[in-house]
Amino acid sequence: MTKQTKYASRHKIKKDVPVGLYLLILLLCGAIIFVIVYKGKGEEIASEFKEPSTKQFSSSELLQTLENKFGLADGSLQIKTINHKKQLDIPVNPNKMDLTFANMIVKGEFETRGGKLISGIVEDGGQHLTFNVGTDTYEVKLYYKKPVSIPRKSPRYIAIVVDDFGGIGGDLLQGFLNLPVEIDFAILPGMPYSEETMNKAYEQGRETLVHLPMEPLDYPRQNPGKEAILVQMDKSEVEKIVLKHLNSLPLCSGVNNHMGSLATTDKEIMSYVMEVLRKKGKFFLDSRTSAVSVAYQIAQKAHILAFRNDLFLDSPDISNATMESKIERIKQISQNRNYVIAITHCHSAEKLKYLQDFISRIQKEGFVLKRLSELKEQEVPAII
Repeated sequence: MTKQTKYASRHKIKKDVPVGLYLLILLLCGAIIFVIVYKGKGEEIASEFKEPSTKQFSSSELLQTLENKFGLADGSLQIKTINHKKQLDIPVNPNKMDLTFANMIVKGEFETRGGKLISGIVEDGGQHLTFNVGTDTYEVKLYYKKPVSIPRKSPRYIAIVVDDFGGIGGDLLQGFLNLPVEIDFAILPGMPYSEETMNKAYEQGRETLVHLPMEPLDYPRQNPGKEAILVQMDKSEVEKIVLKHLNSLPLCSGVNNHMGSLATTDKEIMSYVMEVLRKKGKFFLDSRTSAVSVAYQIAQKAHILAFRNDLFLDSPDISNATMESKIERIKQISQNRNYVIAITHCHSAEKLKYLQDFISRIQKEGFVLKRLSELKEQEVPAII
């Protein structure tokens, strides 16, 4: 009995060993094999999906890049260290770009090298940007080059665009058509005399623009007209409207905005517009109905031939005093560059007479009338 009892006891212990223990051992062995076999592959996959590294920061390489993009002579930019901060002054040629566009270039170059923009302020007629790069602080000042007076013997040009055609016909339209052929007409699409004005101007060899309706700040109290570009529209809606207006006036060479004090401040909306203009080969004039318009900069980025209005000739009125002030302003602008762009309107016979008198006066000041598209094309550097 004693032997049988012991035998039964040994047999029972062997039978009760849990199967889970064997499974656990097998799983551990499999895990070890997996780690050994796939460790190398895992490292390769991880390295493949690393975020792209920024450029290694080199102050000399940064200066060379900025000199190239701002059209400056080699070695003209220098970094100075003052109070443990590195300072860099960059002169900007106003004939090539404005300070906002220059700001975008500098910000892009620093950020691709690991820099972080800390602050940006407008001060003393320039822009001051502060970047952190590692443990260093860089202060960048952007300012316009000191204007160089244009010698009197050098020709000075003025391009004049008359807005809002399409609503006038008859003798008043003919009166404007009798103006020098260098005067450009901007025609509102879908108006009673839009097509007639385009065709008659084309027969003269006169340059015309589609006067594209866009949303103003106080819309709908101030109405830009039917089928205007509105800021709540999506890309397909904007493209459809722009194409419709361009196709309705196919002989027009360019486009400028009608109203648009809100729409021209919207980068996304303007990018939709410029994409269509680029495909259709049209140039763009920013009428500058808003002091913070981004339309010109967006057109530059799209590599479209782009211009900006300098002043409205008939604002606030068409008095002799207004004309004299406009002529003085034009003479001031011409000290910085040899051309000026102005806009006026075709609403009445009085405005026609005012424009005729203005042309006579400005020509006596030595300015030569020129079509808008014949003005010097602006050079557009890459932003990044």
